[in-house]
Amino acid sequence: MKRYSFALLLVASTSLTCVNVSNSGQQFLVITPVLDSMFVGDTLAPRTVYILDTDGSQHPPGHVHWTVSPSSVATIDSSGRVAGIGKGTAVVVATVGTASSGAVVAVSKPLDLNLLLDTVFVMPGDTITIPRSIKQKTPGPTTLAFDSSSAPSVITIDTLTGLVTAHGTGGPIKYRARLSNGTTSTAESSFVAVLTLTNTTEMGRFFMTAFGSAVRHQGGSAWARNYVRLNGKQAFQLRDTIANSVTIDEKIVITLPDSVIVTGTSEIDSISPAQATTMISQESPVCQPHFPWALWFSSLPTPPIQAYSHGTPTSQVAGQLIITQYAPAVGGGAIISGRYQFTAQRTDLYDDPLGSEIIRGTFVAPLITDQTGCGG
Repeated sequence: MKRYSFALLLVASTSLTCVNVSNSGQQFLVITPVLDSMFVGDTLAPRTVYILDTDGSQHPPGHVHWTVSPSSVATIDSSGRVAGIGKGTAVVVATVGTASSGAVVAVSKPLDLNLLLDTVFVMPGDTITIPRSIKQKTPGPTTLAFDSSSAPSVITIDTLTGLVTAHGTGGPIKYRARLSNGTTSTAESSFVAVLTLTNTTEMGRFFMTAFGSAVRHQGGSAWARNYVRLNGKQAFQLRDTIANSVTIDEKIVITLPDSVIVTGTSEIDSISPAQATTMISQESPVCQPHFPWALWFSSLPTPPIQAYSHGTPTSQVAGQLIITQYAPAVGGGAIISGRYQFTAQRTDLYDDPLGSEIIRGTFVAPLITDQTGCGG
């Protein structure tokens, strides 16, 4: 079961994240597009590289030195042309003098299957079909099948639909899907772990993926609380966190304006950076939330990434949080399980479509009632 598998951070085409190439702080090295995709065996034209003044003027960069990593995914020639070698995600870096900027290239096989959650956490009684995506270089019919469970007392898997049903504590149990177009086949694996918590002092668990100009596949501890808002009513917050002994490395925070006392689905709305950081008490998105919202924060690598839930131009809805089980805990509180998916916009790329991230996760978490107020 993966915890930290791989983390990619891009330096993208905006003055907030591009690398300064001037001692005066007035010029930045830009590479674009910052996110691209290709199939194994194909090539991509060189990324565009230029020097950007703060007044918006673009200048030729001069000689560019190109590198790509890992070489098992892609290679690059001296002109910047990228060749797809194997399935995965690679970072292309353009260096001019002492300044560098990067871009992400996702490489797929001609027939490719991706399970979008490396690990799933559930409680006994939960059901889930692991989200997946299929890519084909040549369109045509395909068949998708699933291996039966190696531990049917823990989980069973419908071999036609991929539906997982959790029965007993255990795991992680491998979940394998197989895709075929009649001549070529491919397979992908994920894992399912079934947790049973009895009281709110036990540690919950989560696993999340993020995909966009930054990529994450990792998991850690999960907990939730119903807490007192400024108006005396209760709100809800889920926190999925990865931390070292000193700082938080990664976190997902989902806040609802009402408490969670039953199972159900809640929409996650858009929130702007200005709304998220307001210090006016009556407008605080934590102390007095008026709508549901979510945050993804990552401190690895530096500089940190911060991304807030962000819908489309025509809809404020960015995603949803689903509570699949709500079980009273020994001594008070509850144990909850569920999943979430939402689109988030990076604050350093807030006006750039390439700053969009898709966040997915599953969790089993203790839920406490916090009477200390919104700052707990």
